Amino acid sequence: MILRAVIIDDEPKGINTLKILIEKHIEDVKVVAECTKASDGIITIENYKPEIVFLDINMPEMTGFELLEKLSWKNFNLIFTTAHQEYALKALKINAIDYLLKPIDYKELQFAVNKIKVQQAKNKINQNQFDYDKLISSINQYQRKKIIINSKSGIESIDAPEIFYLESMSNYTQIYLNDSKFILTSKTLKEFDSLLCNTDRNFMRVHNSFIINLHKATRYLKDEEAIILTNGQKIPLSKSRKDEFFEWLKI
Repeated sequence: MILRAVIIDDEPKGINTLKILIEKHIEDVKVVAECTKASDGIITIENYKPEIVFLDINMPEMTGFELLEKLSWKNFNLIFTTAHQEYALKALKINAIDYLLKPIDYKELQFAVNKIKVQQAKNKINQNQFDYDKLISSINQYQRKKIIINSKSGIESIDAPEIFYLESMSNYTQIYLNDSKFILTSKTLKEFDSLLCNTDRNFMRVHNSFIINLHKATRYLKDEEAIILTNGQKIPLSKSRKDEFFEWLKI
């Protein structure tokens, strides 16, 4: 059975590269349409009703997540493509069939497509097999969440997705944000544990002194028992937290 695929990516080079990899390394998959605009991608998916959609996440007109929200026909297998490692982990967490990190490796492409073929063979492809509404709800909740804190300069509102990690400073907590910014607050890490980790699955206390934004995690160093964030920061992983962290990674 030939699986029909649609590629949606705002970079033509990205589309061409993926097409070449599919033609050279993937059997029984045919690219039937390609789009560089997300709005065209919506129409194309509705018209072609493909078995596979390769969807870029970071596009200028609308994100891949926003595109999914606008679809009325969603009975396809989704493979995210992205150049951003934090998005890649997010896609994995919300149970997308797989993700491909640019530049795409053909072996990872084969692995992702083989997952779909196995599902086809087991007759697990049913109408509305994937809960896209739940996916969108999860993403929107993550993107909207704000926390209010007291700092030395006053009261501040922080977008939770902007947080990389929080570090205990005795009775204070240092919050590290995008662009190397940080805020010192009188809240303890234990208070943030209750505020973030117990109510938001995007955050985890991975060590007595550290809470991380899981979607900023990009690597785990086994020898050092440490997590590398997308900004290059190395965070120790406590032995008592390893199982929970690996469960999040689905290892």
